[in-house]
Amino acid sequence: MAVRHDENDPRMSPAAAAIGVFTGGRADYGLLRPVLAAMEASATIQPRLIVGGAHLSDRHGATLAEIEADGRVPAATIPSGMSADDGLSAARDMADTLAGAAEAYQTLALDAVMVLGDRTEALAAAVAAVPLRLTILHLEGGHRTAGAVDDAIRHAITKLAALHFTAAEPYRRRLLQMGEAPERVFTVGSTGVDNLIAFGRSTPAEASAVTGLDLPDGFILATFHPETLAESRPDEQIEAFLGGLGAVRDRAILITQPNADAGSGAIRAAIAAFASARPDQVRVAESLGARGYAAALTACALVAGNSSSGMMEAPAVGTPVVNVGDRQAGRLRSPGVLDCPLESTAVARAIATALTPEFQSLARSRPAVFGDGRAGERIVSILETTDLKGLARKPFVDLDWR
Repeated sequence: MAVRHDENDPRMSPAAAAIGVFTGGRADYGLLRPVLAAMEASATIQPRLIVGGAHLSDRHGATLAEIEADGRVPAATIPSGMSADDGLSAARDMADTLAGAAEAYQTLALDAVMVLGDRTEALAAAVAAVPLRLTILHLEGGHRTAGAVDDAIRHAITKLAALHFTAAEPYRRRLLQMGEAPERVFTVGSTGVDNLIAFGRSTPAEASAVTGLDLPDGFILATFHPETLAESRPDEQIEAFLGGLGAVRDRAILITQPNADAGSGAIRAAIAAFASARPDQVRVAESLGARGYAAALTACALVAGNSSSGMMEAPAVGTPVVNVGDRQAGRLRSPGVLDCPLESTAVARAIATALTPEFQSLARSRPAVFGDGRAGERIVSILETTDLKGLARKPFVDLDWR
């Protein structure tokens, strides 16, 4: 673990609350960017960025470079092995993250720790705060993703956290059902929508310029992560998805690599073979960064796969989505999301439907459900008026069963 703590930084006011913001990968960092920006503009909050997980892994794109390109210097870095993509390796990485995070929190003298979402490293970062009696702030609780182990992780973080910031009102109600106190749960919207509104809509030419890739009109953006609770193996899952995606012959396809879940190695290998067989059609990106991904998402004709961005960000800008399999089962849906089984024929049929003018029009005309692009400022406004001391002692609110 490496810690940078500059007491001479003029932003480090002794009266301000020091909040550690943990990020373990490109996805949660992109969603944390609007919150970090609002914190950095605050006179009463000191954000201390703590970086671990895939950000520090060459195998996963070493995306610390994206953070540094934003002009942010981590207050602490927490390396973990990330030597393989099986369950045992993930557990060992969690242990590394837990130990390193606890040391960082102690050294940085934090008042609270913020984590986002449902990744294994986020759970480890949250657990590390418990014995130190630090207040845990959790973003994006209350979702359901029935096809992935993320559900258990997300709900576990909910029970550790003292304050909650949810993306939609049904998710807030779910946390109340879990015994969380109403005055501690806030519906703010999704920060992913903040990013899209801040960056604005891109044309394919603009997306090409931002990403450095050739993205002609009508290209498809695809991402496929392991469905970690499925009966089928990851290599079988990606074979079914690419079998359907491969029916597309007349459009360019941009594929972003999967996250670091168990089984991602098999998916990466299949993507590499698929791209090698179609060098003029398929582009593959390890990570596009928040700006590049927003540009691709708003410029493409269709998002396909099983990423949460297809459930949350894409509908906010009217981009049609083909959601494949059960990884995202249980999330709120916008009308522009077309679900299909993880079967090659079904995937091909759904893509063809989503590319029709009728479905494209449907996706553009219906409202999204995850906020108006002001989630980051709402979160910081709440934190600025909240006394974080003592919040680690949580109540449990029993439901009235009468």
